[in-house]
Amino acid sequence: MTLDLASIRQLVEPADPLDLVAGAAAAVVRGVAGVLAGDDVTSACRPGDFVIVLDAPPAAGWPMDAFLRRCADARAAGVAFRRGPVDQGSRSVAARLGLAVVLCDDPWRLSVVVHELLHSPVDTRIGALTRALVAALEAAGDDLEDLLRAASRVAGRDFLLLDTKGRGLFSETTWSEADQAVLELPLPRSTVSFNSVLPSGVRLIARRVELTGRDVWLGVALPGGDTVAAEVMACGLAVVQAAAAQRLASLQMIHERDSRTRAALLSEVMEAGPEPSEDLLRRALAAGWDLRGWHVGVRIIALGDGATISLRDDLLAAFAEQDLPLRAVEQTDGWIGWLSFSVEPTRAIESISASIRRAQRAFQSALPTAIGVGGLAPGAAGFAKTLGQAADAARIAVNRPASGHFVHIDRLGLAQLLLALTHTDVFTPAAKGLLDPLGDPDGPLVTTLAAWLDAGGSQQETAAVLGIHRNTVAQRLAHITRLLAVDLSDPETRLALHLACRAVKLTP
Repeated sequence: MTLDLASIRQLVEPADPLDLVAGAAAAVVRGVAGVLAGDDVTSACRPGDFVIVLDAPPAAGWPMDAFLRRCADARAAGVAFRRGPVDQGSRSVAARLGLAVVLCDDPWRLSVVVHELLHSPVDTRIGALTRALVAALEAAGDDLEDLLRAASRVAGRDFLLLDTKGRGLFSETTWSEADQAVLELPLPRSTVSFNSVLPSGVRLIARRVELTGRDVWLGVALPGGDTVAAEVMACGLAVVQAAAAQRLASLQMIHERDSRTRAALLSEVMEAGPEPSEDLLRRALAAGWDLRGWHVGVRIIALGDGATISLRDDLLAAFAEQDLPLRAVEQTDGWIGWLSFSVEPTRAIESISASIRRAQRAFQSALPTAIGVGGLAPGAAGFAKTLGQAADAARIAVNRPASGHFVHIDRLGLAQLLLALTHTDVFTPAAKGLLDPLGDPDGPLVTTLAAWLDAGGSQQETAAVLGIHRNTVAQRLAHITRLLAVDLSDPETRLALHLACRAVKLTP
């Protein structure tokens, strides 16, 4: 059995902290040799041994340098001395020889512990790692990231919070495509643990963390071939999981309390009407809501399963990436949100709307949604108005897959007008005849044409809504042009086709 020096340091601490003063922590230890400073190291030591000097270390200067050279000649992995000064010259000699030098408080105890770690690998290492983790976790702060960092320092491996696809929640964890294909399958709600070697040769050991309101896993990655290390780390992971679950449960309680507070405050604001009291304005401002500026309402309805409280940070991050400072209050089916500006924004509302659509797509992997956007409105009265408009638009967006489940209130009036114009006994047969060369009204060509017209002629937006490549949109539009023998750049032609698509899509 072998261990690297870094693992030995982590398993021995905190009972006897080891100071690495020269060489590399990655040095591989295959055995242990307890010697006296005056012993013949070359005969007492085998290649890969960790040489532990049980009495006083050699004197500084040439005696220490000579001893280090003898250890290097014997191909020792490292050498440990009783804690004391080691001059810079000797450290440089050890580094040049590739010899790790460690200082400890009790060489005799260290020699016994290392021997046990090497020759009784599982039980001894599990006990040592568990004790070290418990001590580190007790000393860690209340922050979840601090807890994971403390555990990672002790174990020598990074403990990561992962979603069901193995993506790091606090880190930029990436996997190979082959690994990712494996990870998307074995982390469902029906299982509580995962321990497997991935195609890249990395072993991922993971356990599901309860009480989070979402699927979250605590995982640790290590080389796949070391089965003893995997057994030891699996036990260590259980210790860290219990502490992480406690932290997450506390965070969830805090988030739920804050959610109730936000919901109550929003209810007061909506009920106050156009002239809220100074006290209400002050409390809203303390919550980060400035009701005196300009506002755009954003109603977000969840189209899948997901805990709105636990996904709120993901939602805000998706909007922040688009430079949209969203405020959001949880609802049973999603969120009521809004964007506030201290002065009338210079960005056109169409530009803001496009950014919201991009945020919706970025959030799609966490939770599919339908989004309604209200108009730009000023002051407290405008705040209530735009939130109401957003709610109306969101209810329509739920049934609008062709628009990517996205509706902006400013375009809703035109959409309703188009609907009224096309819902006649005369126009509907004509519309079907016009689009008949494109095949099934629910087929790819009519669907692509409708989405492209809804997107204002943007191929990129159409591709995002339909989940296809932009080149595919271009090819389909070219095919539509040939089949219908029309010029899609002509405004009147596009209006006629838009009306026709509305008619055939809404006719049973």
